Amino acid sequence: YPRTGSRYISEDVFEEVPALLRKTGETLPTPLNRHSVDNTKITDHHAIIPTGETPQGLSAEEVTVYQMVVTRFVEAFSPDSEEERIQVRFTDGTNSFTWKACRQISLGWKTVQKGKETEAEKKEDGDEQVLSSLPNLIEGETLPLVHAEITEHKTKPKPLYTEATLLSAMENAGKDVSDVESKKAMAECGIGTPATRANIIETLILRDYIRRDKKVIIPTEKGLAVYEIVKDKRIANAEMTGSWELTLAAIEAGQMPPEKFAQGINSYVATICEELLSLAPKQKSYPVYRCPKCGQQSIGIYAKVAKCRHEDCDFHIFREVCGTLLT
Repeated sequence: YPRTGSRYISEDVFEEVPALLRKTGETLPTPLNRHSVDNTKITDHHAIIPTGETPQGLSAEEVTVYQMVVTRFVEAFSPDSEEERIQVRFTDGTNSFTWKACRQISLGWKTVQKGKETEAEKKEDGDEQVLSSLPNLIEGETLPLVHAEITEHKTKPKPLYTEATLLSAMENAGKDVSDVESKKAMAECGIGTPATRANIIETLILRDYIRRDKKVIIPTEKGLAVYEIVKDKRIANAEMTGSWELTLAAIEAGQMPPEKFAQGINSYVATICEELLSLAPKQKSYPVYRCPKCGQQSIGIYAKVAKCRHEDCDFHIFREVCGTLLT
């Protein structure tokens, strides 16, 4: 059921979990972990869980998706994973340095995916060191310097979006929002819903605002032109989405009349329309060439086509031929 954005199940569904776990062949210690059980966080449908039916006639991709759902289902009701962490700040009197480390106390849900890299093991590649035991340090303690070196690095620009990373960015659009309340509101919504995000991307491609380039997605000339127009407007501001989500939540809770929100939206639409209509975007000038059909200096080279501007001539040709862009 792809339309649900909920990651929780209700109390009545939780009663069926022990039987479903037995059908998957898993035995978990009781009581089961209840962190995914919350009636108040159920939307139009609870989280995706296995039905208990034995899969038959599935393709390799369908088997993979089914196994992902079952694995997460078992992990969700497994015991918590326990870790001990330490963060230490050192100073040499001038500079400050930070060191982080952790040790695993009990694996808990991480034992479900046996033989696969655990989250703790992945952290070794980050800035947190994984140790079997943590040192006992005392605040103000003086430690000897064992080794020092200077390294140089260059920052890399963020990579281009793929469809997967763009969908993730839409889902987590609020993480860079500065306002705390708006950020909290957007944490549970993002841009679009699980059912509409992919369609939003397809619509932008269909309307020639973005295009696929092998595995990545890049803006078109038209898309960049629109971006230049709206980038400083509230319509392109994620905080506005967060503000709307807060207001809609207030309406749902009966704390605000919907008419007041509608009035605000009407006022905003009028304002943004006035702003956009007042803009005079620069039209890109294209070179003009002699038309091979009518002989006039009237061939215009546009983004996708080359065509004659003379009203009595119908000559035109698409610029991309066999994968090559005509100039």
